[in-house]
Amino acid sequence: MTRSKLTPVVNDETSEQRKSFASLSRRLNYDKFMRSLIYPAVSHKNLLEAERRRSKLLALILLAMLVFTILVLVVVFVTNAPGSSRRVQYTFLILVMIIFFSFAYRINHTGHYSIAVSMLLFCALLGPWGSLVLDPEVLQGDFVPLTYVLIPVLLSSILVHPAITIGIAFFQISVLLLIPTFTPVSATINWVSFLIFVFLTSILSILSNIISRQDLDEIDRQTHLLIQSESKMRELSIRDHITNLFNRRYMDETLEREILRAKRQKIPVGIMIMDIDCFKQYNDTLGHEAGDILLKEFAILLSSHVRDADIACRFGGDEFVLVMPGASQMITLNRAEVICKHVRNMKFCYMDKIQSDVTVSIGVSSFPKYGSTGEMILKSADTALFQAKEQGRDRVVGVAPLGPHNK
Repeated sequence: MTRSKLTPVVNDETSEQRKSFASLSRRLNYDKFMRSLIYPAVSHKNLLEAERRRSKLLALILLAMLVFTILVLVVVFVTNAPGSSRRVQYTFLILVMIIFFSFAYRINHTGHYSIAVSMLLFCALLGPWGSLVLDPEVLQGDFVPLTYVLIPVLLSSILVHPAITIGIAFFQISVLLLIPTFTPVSATINWVSFLIFVFLTSILSILSNIISRQDLDEIDRQTHLLIQSESKMRELSIRDHITNLFNRRYMDETLEREILRAKRQKIPVGIMIMDIDCFKQYNDTLGHEAGDILLKEFAILLSSHVRDADIACRFGGDEFVLVMPGASQMITLNRAEVICKHVRNMKFCYMDKIQSDVTVSIGVSSFPKYGSTGEMILKSADTALFQAKEQGRDRVVGVAPLGPHNK
């Protein structure tokens, strides 16, 4: 009896979950469809954010212009008699514009914003002036198509630099001023009023373009500064402030990632832990400033002996770690011997005096031979480092059973 009472409730909950999932799926599909329409192709994700923003706006405008021209084509078919010259001429003109708009949309989708804008503005200019050439009735009283001369001015004020907007407006107004010298258009149209309307609209478009461009440039500048600041903060969070090597936090994150990658690719990872011998003596005898200089000089030397794929870190105090993806135990041991040899010859200047006699002890381990995790490998390398200290310092020791590799 209890089951029969609970079953409808369970079914209702399942039904609600299915409806919710279906609604979410439809919303995600709609978002994906809209993004595919207005955003550049996936292969152009390297575009700057400002370029992506302009490309998105251009895609929306091109889609709107396509819809608008299709509607105009329908109006032409409805309002003009079949077979009439006006219907044929306007149909040809509008079809050419639709083809250009379609190509511009496709080109913009592949990341070529400038070419797409040029095609859009060309079509916007082609519309009114093409109708003037094809249809003599425009200058005999039906001047409505000429009002579209403002569209390229408005579009350029949104999409391009103010100088281009000024150039387009100047061209449009200049041609409009010349028309009365060739045709008696002023007898059928209040041409002066029309010119004033075009002129004022162009001026407002240019001013709007200048203001919006300044705002967009400021937004882009602020965005660039923010990206730089974030990048700098990220860099500071993963770098040691004295040596400029990676810090322990970064090493912990990267080591586990490298171990996982090595497991997938079935490759080794070599690790060495280095400790500057008698570092405390430098601090106690010469001062902490001398100790910092020594750390910096050692970091420079270490950086000169790493590959691009290697990760050199300051582990803490006078200890350093070098992670070598793809390096076997033997390769890591050989590299450690080279570093140990160069440290013996290292010199640094402090208080106008050359300081030398610097040595380093190094413990070497590797994945997967001596551990399956980063923590295990570090522990085994640290054990080898302890053995190197016990055996007299200034030497390289690998994890047993390889035994010590003395100088």
